[in-house]
Amino acid sequence: MAKFEVIPAVDIMGGKCVRLFKGKFDEMTVYDESPVDAALKWESMGATRIHVVDLDGAKTGVFTNLPIIKKIASSLKIPIQVGGGIRSKGIAEKLLNAGVDRIMLGTAVIESPALVKKLFKKFAERIAVSIDAMGGKTAIKGWQLKSDKTPIELAREAMAMGIKRFVYTDISRDGTLTGPNFEGIKLFAEEINASVIASGGVSSLKDIIALKKMSSIGVEGCVIGKALYCGKIDAKKALSYNSI
Repeated sequence: MAKFEVIPAVDIMGGKCVRLFKGKFDEMTVYDESPVDAALKWESMGATRIHVVDLDGAKTGVFTNLPIIKKIASSLKIPIQVGGGIRSKGIAEKLLNAGVDRIMLGTAVIESPALVKKLFKKFAERIAVSIDAMGGKTAIKGWQLKSDKTPIELAREAMAMGIKRFVYTDISRDGTLTGPNFEGIKLFAEEINASVIASGGVSSLKDIIALKKMSSIGVEGCVIGKALYCGKIDAKKALSYNSI
């Protein structure tokens, strides 16, 4: 079975580590005053990668948490992947040159395909794409708007630009602790035939095991957030799957 990563999420808003409920900015809970401390905590418990999202950037299109993200990258011994409001060549290069292992583009795939092609040509597989599913379509601009493209349509367009890795999030499950949309993840992974990191709703060891079994169809990991922060899942046990 291929290697599978359980990736803790560190979402940043207003300089703090937070979690949203179904992507709603007015339903936010602060879990740690320091995103750096949160990332270090998960690293100490066995994380092999951290998933960092600039929620301020995702919402406004202005990437505002660069200093914090640089500090996370320099403080950890493990790689981090970063998304949220990366819509310019300048921000993308600043992140990748500051020690960020990979960046995740979302809105840019629809609004700036030429930018995506340029970045992939220069940085290759350090560029991934976030596919955020909402009611059968793909959400953009911090999940505030719904595009007219389905997740599979957008993924295929991104693959035509060279993209080989996707983070697939079912927004209706994100932050709900109700379990992932296994059917949606399976369909997406089978249709696009690329590397997929599943996100949204992971809330038990059973969820992790079920997703790990999908590694044969390209699911290479899962992002886990609220379940770790509220203690619903044992962090050390969840992150131990990184060494299995």
